[in-house]
Amino acid sequence: METLPDGKLRIIPLGGVGEIGKNMYAYHVKDQILVVDCGLKFPDEGMFGVDVVVPDIRYLIENRDAVQAIILTHGHEDHIGGLAYILPQLNVPVYGTRLALGLARHRLGERRLLDSLDLREFAVSDTLEIGHFTVEPIQVAHSIPDSLAFAIRTPAGIAVHTGDFKFDQTPVDGRLFDVAKLARISEEGVLALLSDTTNIEKPGFVPSERIVGQTFDRIFRETEGRIIIASFASQIHRMQMAVDSAAKYGRKVATVGRSMAQNMDMAASLGFLNVPEGIRVRAEELGSLKPKQVTILTTGSQGEPLAGLSRMAAAEHRQVHIEKGDTVILSATPIPGNEDAVWRVVNGLIARGAHVIYDALMPVHVSGHGNAEELKLVLNIVNPQYVVPVHGEQRMMSLYAKTAEEMGWLPEDIFRLEIGDVLELNEESGKVVDRVPSGAVLVDASGTAGIHEVVLRDRQHLSEDGFVVVVAAINRATGEIVSGPEILSRGFVYMDHSEELIAEATNHIREMLENLPKDEARNYDAVQVDVRQSLKKFLEKRTQRRPMILPMIMEL
Repeated sequence: METLPDGKLRIIPLGGVGEIGKNMYAYHVKDQILVVDCGLKFPDEGMFGVDVVVPDIRYLIENRDAVQAIILTHGHEDHIGGLAYILPQLNVPVYGTRLALGLARHRLGERRLLDSLDLREFAVSDTLEIGHFTVEPIQVAHSIPDSLAFAIRTPAGIAVHTGDFKFDQTPVDGRLFDVAKLARISEEGVLALLSDTTNIEKPGFVPSERIVGQTFDRIFRETEGRIIIASFASQIHRMQMAVDSAAKYGRKVATVGRSMAQNMDMAASLGFLNVPEGIRVRAEELGSLKPKQVTILTTGSQGEPLAGLSRMAAAEHRQVHIEKGDTVILSATPIPGNEDAVWRVVNGLIARGAHVIYDALMPVHVSGHGNAEELKLVLNIVNPQYVVPVHGEQRMMSLYAKTAEEMGWLPEDIFRLEIGDVLELNEESGKVVDRVPSGAVLVDASGTAGIHEVVLRDRQHLSEDGFVVVVAAINRATGEIVSGPEILSRGFVYMDHSEELIAEATNHIREMLENLPKDEARNYDAVQVDVRQSLKKFLEKRTQRRPMILPMIMEL
């Protein structure tokens, strides 16, 4: 790895630009690298059999001796969820607050990694000396406690990395954005600002999280039946508001979903959640309670197929069956790409008799990301030399860049990066000087990372056109057909309704095999290729579809 002179800083996004999720940013000064965040994102609908997507860290592995640590801005999955997949390949110290590390430990413990890792807790008042980097945490408001921005001091200057933030003047936990500290640091002169851009399209300011609490209070006051609240398992503020309303109106609280239960226990044990004695019950005890005594907290706000709410909507949940009179609160908005899955779940719940409340009907969700005026405010407070929009899709980053230009920054001082770009900055100028190996690593349910794009393409093919199996046996000595050919279809055509097509295809393959020269008929690899190509052309001509062809030619 190139050693940089004191006056240069390189910033390399390995995730989190041009997308929502899998945030990971490498800061390179001299001969050292500091990594901010290690997140994941959920797959889109075309990623069949993929559970999560994490950053490609080939660049960091190639330069593992230079990597000093990973520091975490907060405990949401899109910022810490990649640790369980990344740390086995890159075991470096991880710095985080009590809550961020508490949430991370559950994931790491599930994969039996905790004993081999170096997790270092710090407080917002601490200053971290990590190699050539001095990191000052800055408390920000977000939808989860213990959320931070970082002022990263380097020999080249200060970089301010906002993490996820908003300005909430009445936060649930009482912890305000530390604007004074941000302003104090900014007075020294900031080389670069890396800012969240998620809500740049929304004007004004985000409402306070307490509005959701007020809505919960109204729903709890007016509802006679069971109340089921779906949110992210890391939404500690939502848990607190649900617990407060339940306690106020004489309800018990049960958690459904392992991550929801674990996070509630962990947050309570660390002092981030106040749960009155006797209010929690096990899901198994719900049957002994009257509907108006029941509150259920569950996962599945993003339509995840195996999460609690999705199983309830499909009548497949072992403990909770949706009944007429149930009120379901969807306390989240769909992550881009999850919309169809979320509305399928909502429709399923309504079909089973539930009254479903979501953000378009009542304010049951407030974003954890600041709107346009909040983003402008931070930009003005920090007043950086260079502006680098992050944490957003292309349209968000583009609009943020345009906003910065309207506020007085020169176009050449604003950088819309792509994953893998190497942005080099100094006091004179900034430019993208290189690209590093980067992208996405796909992880399946087994936890195995690295599903190849060819495999994904095959799955896409199978989902669209299905597959056809051709089975035949050929005499090893003579090359004559001994058995078959027999054709089986799965996901291509319904066999019982396509007898004529299957018969024609079978005769087509039989004639092809019978007409092969005997020497060629004994070359089984070549025969399989011929069968595949011939049947593919035949079926495409007849049906305008291209199923995957799987020949099974046996020699007897």
